[in-house]
Amino acid sequence: MKNLVNFCFILSTGIVIAQGNVGPSNVIIPNGQPASGVIDGVYEKKDVLSKKRAIPYEFVRENDYVWGKRTWSSIDLREKINHPLYFPHERIVETTGEVLETAQGRYSLFFILRTAMQKGQIMGYKNNQEKDLNKGVFNEKGGGDAFVYPAVRDYTINAENDSKYQADINQMIGTLIEDAVATEKTSIDATGNALPVYYKLGKPTDPKLGTTVNVFDPVTETLDPAEAEKDPSGFPMQVTYKMQIPTFIQPNRIVKYLLKEDWFFDKERSILDVRTIGLAPVIYEDSSSMKEKILFWVYFPQARDVLKNYYVYDPKSTVGGNTFDHLFMTRRFNAVIYKESTLYDRKIEDYRFGVDALYESEKVKNTIRTFEHDVWNF
Repeated sequence: MKNLVNFCFILSTGIVIAQGNVGPSNVIIPNGQPASGVIDGVYEKKDVLSKKRAIPYEFVRENDYVWGKRTWSSIDLREKINHPLYFPHERIVETTGEVLETAQGRYSLFFILRTAMQKGQIMGYKNNQEKDLNKGVFNEKGGGDAFVYPAVRDYTINAENDSKYQADINQMIGTLIEDAVATEKTSIDATGNALPVYYKLGKPTDPKLGTTVNVFDPVTETLDPAEAEKDPSGFPMQVTYKMQIPTFIQPNRIVKYLLKEDWFFDKERSILDVRTIGLAPVIYEDSSSMKEKILFWVYFPQARDVLKNYYVYDPKSTVGGNTFDHLFMTRRFNAVIYKESTLYDRKIEDYRFGVDALYESEKVKNTIRTFEHDVWNF
């Protein structure tokens, strides 16, 4: 017994001496921190997020899905309850997309989405797609919430090194400003005389690029005049064009988010539940006309793996215990339904206007609530 007591005394003495060599025991110097042991806060905020996981979905059998309704809603960021999705406002260089500054440990939802898309963590889907049909280009509007127009991705290389993928993503998170000066492409021969440069009309993805230029990754190619487009007289046409300059969108330009959701009744659990399918940021394309433009769509179940890693602002506490994934799963926001799945497949604003449109939106919500209440008999 005496030997055991002596051993414990020696062991405790060694621990105290060892601690004395590194200074006060309450100073923690974790990996990756400055040598001085500086921590911006009371504790190092990395262990909790590294162990967090997205709130799991409840499994739903096909036979238990007895009723469902699809809705499209808009989250207006001007409403106070939706401000955690809007702030803070990061400063981004409009011409290069470089981030100049971010708030300490906090990010806006748009900044999180754009960064994750650039890194290849989330796939971005275009809201519309240009198609070439017999050299006639037409725009097929819509389709973004169906996730049929993803960015072109080469999965054999890293997303940040995939130039085509980055060009597609940059088009989603940026807008285009047309240069006011028309530029006529010319070349110079061996004697210094200016020679016209001819282009063949085509898509940016064509091997022989023509007048259509990928403005986010400019590439041009001089073609043989024999391959150039001909005018009515049969002579090759010289192309005069205007360059379009990309301007990356600032987070404070986002005015609302769109949600594509499925409401359903699960008879196994006997509850009404909802699943968010898609998420899309919206800006005003023209501030004077207040015309809205959908930038891109993301598949929300995929985005959850990223949103769970970022804290959202909680007005009741600055500890930061809740994430963006938790915010959406607990529906701590206000959304207005602007479309539902109906026979006519149209928006509410197509047949209701002003205040009547808001009443119609509430009517859709009440229809969903009424179905749940009618299931029960008291």
